[in-house]
Amino acid sequence: MQYVKYNPTDEFHKSIVGAVEENVRFGIRLQINQCVAPSGVTMVVFDDDNTMLKEYPMYKDASGDGYDNYLADLQLTKGLYWYYFRMDGVPYERYIGIDQNRQASLYFDNVQPWQLSVFKKVYQTPSWLNKGVMYQIMVDRFHKDGTTTATEDKIMRHWGDQPFYREQNGVVKNNDFFGGNLKGIIAKLPYLRSLNVKTLYLNPIFKAYSNHKYDTEDYEVIDPMFGTEEDFNNLIAEADKLGIKIILDGVFNHVGSSSRYFNKDKKYGEGGAYNDKSSPYRDWFNFADDNSYECWWNFQTLPRINAASKGAQRYFCGKDGIVRNWIKKGTYGWRLDVVDEIDDVMLDKIVAAAKRQNPQAAIIGEVWEDASNKVDYGKRRHYLDGSQLDSVMNYPLKNGIIDFVRDGNAESLYKVVFDLLNNYPLHVRNNLMNILGTHDTTRILTNLAGNRLDNASKDVMAKTKLTDGQYKLGVRLVKIAAVLQFTFFGFPCVYYGDEVALEGYKDPFCRGCYPWENPNKMLLDWYKRLGELRELDVFTDGDFRQLVASNGVYAFERTSTKTQTEVIVAVNRGRDSYNLYLGDTYEDIFTGRRYNNVCNLVHNGYVILKKVSARNSCE
Repeated sequence: MQYVKYNPTDEFHKSIVGAVEENVRFGIRLQINQCVAPSGVTMVVFDDDNTMLKEYPMYKDASGDGYDNYLADLQLTKGLYWYYFRMDGVPYERYIGIDQNRQASLYFDNVQPWQLSVFKKVYQTPSWLNKGVMYQIMVDRFHKDGTTTATEDKIMRHWGDQPFYREQNGVVKNNDFFGGNLKGIIAKLPYLRSLNVKTLYLNPIFKAYSNHKYDTEDYEVIDPMFGTEEDFNNLIAEADKLGIKIILDGVFNHVGSSSRYFNKDKKYGEGGAYNDKSSPYRDWFNFADDNSYECWWNFQTLPRINAASKGAQRYFCGKDGIVRNWIKKGTYGWRLDVVDEIDDVMLDKIVAAAKRQNPQAAIIGEVWEDASNKVDYGKRRHYLDGSQLDSVMNYPLKNGIIDFVRDGNAESLYKVVFDLLNNYPLHVRNNLMNILGTHDTTRILTNLAGNRLDNASKDVMAKTKLTDGQYKLGVRLVKIAAVLQFTFFGFPCVYYGDEVALEGYKDPFCRGCYPWENPNKMLLDWYKRLGELRELDVFTDGDFRQLVASNGVYAFERTSTKTQTEVIVAVNRGRDSYNLYLGDTYEDIFTGRRYNNVCNLVHNGYVILKKVSARNSCE
C-alpha cells in the first residue's frame, strides 16, 4: 500500500517544477492515504544554514481514489532551502520526506528533506545557446591545413599516432603536437554545419607551452602553433556566414609558470611575479616568505591566481580586459575552466564583464557535480541563483546515461534526471551542456564497450584497444546514448571524433587525432540525422516528463504547447522485450512506422515517436 504521494517534478504536486523565482507564489499538493487520517499536516521549510524555519499549515482539499489532498501556497526570497512534511495525530511515522530512490517516504525521525532552490534573475540566458548542436574541438587534434612549425623543444608527430603519455624526468610535458590549427577548423566548417553545429567550443587557443594550452602564457596572443590573430578573425567571419557562434575556454584560475605574468624560468626576461617582488603581477599570486607559491592541485607549473587581486580583476574583467576584449573580437562567451576554483569575488566580475560587453554572451561553468548545491572548500556556491552561470557542463547526466546504456541501470538515470528537474531553474535546465565525453574523460565508445580500466596504469591503457566485437557493440551503444543526449532538455555537445567512433581511455588517450582518412560513416550519418532533430522546438524548449525507468527500460516525454507537439523517446537495455503503453497513435520520426497505443521495444531497441492525430495503426 502506498501511504503518501508526492513528486515535485510533476506539476500536479508542485505547480512550478524545479527552482522557483524569488517572490513568485507557487503551490504544493501532498496526497495522503485516507487510512492514515492525520489531524493536521504542516509543511516545514528551513534555509541552508538552518537558521530560518517556517511552518506552513496545509489545508485539506478535494479527495479521491482513497487519498486526501493537502495543499500549501508559499513564496520565498532567493536562497537554497529544504523542506519536509509533518503529520499531527499520527502515533508512529509522522514525517514525510524523500528516500534514496527519490520517492516520498514515511520517517519516524531523521527525515530526509527535498531541496528547494529559489533564484533571482539578473542576466538573461542567451536565446541562441540551446539551438542546434555544440561541438568541442582541441585545436591541435582536429584538423591541420598547411604546415605547422614547432617552437622551443616541442615535438611534431605524425597525424594519428598515439599521444605521448610517459613522464620525462618525472614530468608529463605535453609537448607533442600533431599540427592541428585554426586554418584547419576553417576548412572543416562546412563539415561542422552538416552536423547542424551552431556553437563551436574551442579548448584554449592562447599562447602556452603545452599541447592542451591550459598553462596560459599570454591571454592576448593566439598560440603561434595554432595560427595568427588574422586566422582567428577569419575563423570568426567564416563561421558567422554559416550561422556558427564560437565560445572560448576561459582559464582564469591559474596560469603557466612560464607565462609572462609569473615567468619562473625567465623566459620573458628578468621580470614577472616569481622573480620580482615589485612586479605588477606579484599580488596576482599567493607567495610564502620562501617564495613558494600556491598552485592548482599542487602542479608547480600552474600557479594559482589570487582572485582577490585588484590587478588581476582589472586585467581580466576591466573595460579593456581579457573577458570583454575577446567578445569584442566576435566570440559569444566563455566556458570557464575549473569554475569551482574561482572565488565569487572574481567570478561575479567575469560574468558582469561578459554581459556588459554583450548581454547575449554565454557563461558556461565546468562543474562535475550538481551545480545547484555544490560545496567547494567548505563554501556553498551559488552558480544558478540568477547572477552567475547561464549553464554548466552536465556531468551528472553524462554519468546517468552511461550507467543506463552500458549497464541497463534505468533507476540510476531516473535519479539523476529527477535531481536535475527538481533542483535547476528551467532557464538553466533547457540550456545545459549535455556531454558524453570531453578532453578529460574516456571516449564514449571506449566507456560503453571497452574494458573497465579506471584504476589501471597508463601503460595498460595505452596498449588496450577495442576488439572487433567490442567495437561493433560500442558503435551500437553510442547510437543509443546519442539518442538520449540529443533529445533531453539542454543541448548536445559532441566532443570531436565521437561522431566517427574515435576510441581511447582518459587523458591523453582521449585526445587523439580526428581520423579523417577512416571515419565510421554509418555512425556519422546517425549523428547528422540526430542533428536535424535539434531544429524542432519540442527538443529545445519543450517540457519534459519521465515515463518509465525500470527493468532496463527508460522512456520520457517531450511536449511543446507552442507547436502542439508531443514526442516519446524510449530505450530498452533490458534483457526482454517491453511493451510501452502510448495511449494514442504515434509515428517513428525516422522510419515513419506507426504505433497504435502500444510500442513493442526489443532488447537494445530505441524509438523517437511523434504523436499524430490519426488513430489507425500501420503495424
